[in-house]
Amino acid sequence: MTDRPEKLAGVVGILARSCSRHRWLVLAAWLVAFVPAVQHIREGGARYAQEVAPVGSESARAMDGVARASPGGQLPDVETIVIRARRGTVDAGRARERITALVAEIGRLRGVTLVADPAGPLGAATAGVDPISADRRTALVSVLMADDALTPDLDAVRAVIAAARAYDGPEIQVEMSGPGATMIGSVDLSPAPLAVAAFAMIVLLGVTLRSRLGVVVCLLPAGVCAVQAVAVTGRLSHTAQLTPFAPVTAAVLAFGTCLGGTVVAVHRAQSALLRGQNREQAAASATAAAGAAVVIGGLGVSIALLVVAGLLPNEFGGLAVAAAAAVMIAVLALLTLLPALLATGGVRLLGWAERHYLAMAGAGLARRPGLRSWWAAQVGRYPALVAVAVGVVLMALANQTDGLRIGGGDAGTDPTSMTTRRAYDLVSDGFFPGLNGPVLVTVDRGTPVGPADRTVQPTQVAAAIRATPGVRSAEISLDDPTLGPAVIRVLPVAGPRTTEASELVRRLRDDVLPGTLGGSITEAAVGGPTAMFDDSADEFRSTLPLFLAVVLVAVGLTVFVASGLPALAVLLGVAAVLAVVAAGGMLRPVFQDVDAARHLHVMTSPVEPFVLIPVMVCVFGLAPVMNLILFARLREGGGGGGAADPSKAGRADGLRGAARLLTRRRDGARPDPIRDGRDAIRRGHAELGHVVLTMNFVMMFIFLAVAAQPPRTLKMLGGGLAIGMAVDALLVRAAILPAAVHLGQRWQTDRAARARQAAATGKESKDPKDSKG
Repeated sequence: MTDRPEKLAGVVGILARSCSRHRWLVLAAWLVAFVPAVQHIREGGARYAQEVAPVGSESARAMDGVARASPGGQLPDVETIVIRARRGTVDAGRARERITALVAEIGRLRGVTLVADPAGPLGAATAGVDPISADRRTALVSVLMADDALTPDLDAVRAVIAAARAYDGPEIQVEMSGPGATMIGSVDLSPAPLAVAAFAMIVLLGVTLRSRLGVVVCLLPAGVCAVQAVAVTGRLSHTAQLTPFAPVTAAVLAFGTCLGGTVVAVHRAQSALLRGQNREQAAASATAAAGAAVVIGGLGVSIALLVVAGLLPNEFGGLAVAAAAAVMIAVLALLTLLPALLATGGVRLLGWAERHYLAMAGAGLARRPGLRSWWAAQVGRYPALVAVAVGVVLMALANQTDGLRIGGGDAGTDPTSMTTRRAYDLVSDGFFPGLNGPVLVTVDRGTPVGPADRTVQPTQVAAAIRATPGVRSAEISLDDPTLGPAVIRVLPVAGPRTTEASELVRRLRDDVLPGTLGGSITEAAVGGPTAMFDDSADEFRSTLPLFLAVVLVAVGLTVFVASGLPALAVLLGVAAVLAVVAAGGMLRPVFQDVDAARHLHVMTSPVEPFVLIPVMVCVFGLAPVMNLILFARLREGGGGGGAADPSKAGRADGLRGAARLLTRRRDGARPDPIRDGRDAIRRGHAELGHVVLTMNFVMMFIFLAVAAQPPRTLKMLGGGLAIGMAVDALLVRAAILPAAVHLGQRWQTDRAARARQAAATGKESKDPKDSKG
């Protein structure tokens, strides 16, 4: 084992002692930094984009062309109010009166530029079709907002939704869809699952730590880190393209990384207090014990994520920068805020009975590991078997990525409780499914330089597209050569998430447009929701191997720095890659199986890359720190305390080990290094393993609360994170990591024994020569 972590632990111990002595100054500094972060979040101003086409893709060129062709030079945010007459038609009577009043009220709202009455001349121009269905019962009201479609004004859109939904009643049904409505629905949270998760989290931490103040000390730094991470992500959204899931990802990484360190540190501080240390000594030793692992793991993850941001300037890259900042915030809190809180708490971190026993006896009772020691014993007894068996399970889970459909969903896959889903169904039933996801084709005529340069007019392109199978209509919606290219609005027959819609996009790109524009200087690009999701899926597949390579190298290097064992580094690196892949792959049997999706009240659909990327980044980002914290305890040789004073920390375990050694010698048995090392690792696994797993189960409660939310994307995000956390906790951290440490200890012991035997053999071979001389 390398001595670098011990040296780093010494530096962390010095910092922890300084923060514990000047704890009030440290707490004041964090409070000063916390207040502006809360104020920044409350003021808003973050600019998150719902659907971002990959940089350099054809869909990105198309959407840029639409923005240039639009007045104001931005992609227009057009929200659609869908109205269904419950009795009669929308043309007359009470229904017509309600629609007229609705249009008038919406037009007076802040942020609304234009409202197109379906009975007026602008209705067909903005909707692209007759805005009243053939049966005259469904009407479309187009609302042009002032902001960009990729970064809509959510407050203004919420006001439109509230005003429109207020007209829902016995005469008409009113629903709403559009970029802003979709973005609001995708992050709309129900408080009940979150409240249940919070209660379960507090109960689990209380059972593990047996102290109310200990629970507060665990949750307070984690909450502070989450708030700071969200504030930093909001700042980054002005300089990088980030989806609405970026602040969720940053908060999860900051909260999880910090919580993992605080749970372990509080547990070790309690053990130090029970051994008779004062508050400052306990805070410093507990922080130093896990500090080296936190620094190595946190820096490794942050550097790896910054490398990802540099190599992959797409959704991976933007999210990686926010995630790296979140991890570093958590590391800073663990090294400074945590020891200050531990020193402030002192003996109150212990339970009532432990405090009173400590006050009377001067030392506390040792905590017995209980039933969890059985699993630690089995792993120590059969490490190779456990590693192979769990490895097979991990590979089987990762293999679920075979057949995973990556692409884009739509509002038709959301629960029927959401207004966007009901609007989707009304449009599909009253008109046709393809109206929910138009394909936008931009046509740049080009500027002829010579007589041989031929151009193709947008009307010719529209005619060719109109003759393509699967196209319901194709009309020019924008055409001002002084602004930019012409825009053709193509309405497919099929809905946007279907394979038929993707096939139409492919046919337009590969066959129709090249055949129409061949030999000319005119260029065309195909965009729209289906095209953007297909391009995002292709880019995700092409960049995933590079991301997994970064995961392998980052985890492997951090483990090697901490252990000095190449085999252990490779094993845990491969396990981390499989865990990341399994987190995404297990979404297939959960969300792409008809029966499973029906139980979740959603429809099967492809998995969006902007859901898979946060899942994989979070599973990777949370793993190294927790793995190294547990590894640091396993390699202590059975010591129960921190690295600041290992002689005091392991006194009780050392006396027990000496007693066992004397017993074996009295019985005539020789010392057994393999058995002694196995017992030491087993004790560390039994003592700290459940504490580390507590953090994993707490995070699983939070992720399951996210999965219980109504939006389908949140169900996928929470489900993928919960699956990834369960795989990492129950397979990697509870089985593969301790089994690998056992195997590494045996290998080192065998190598040392062979070296001693070789040295003894060499000495014996030299003795006859010496005697002859």
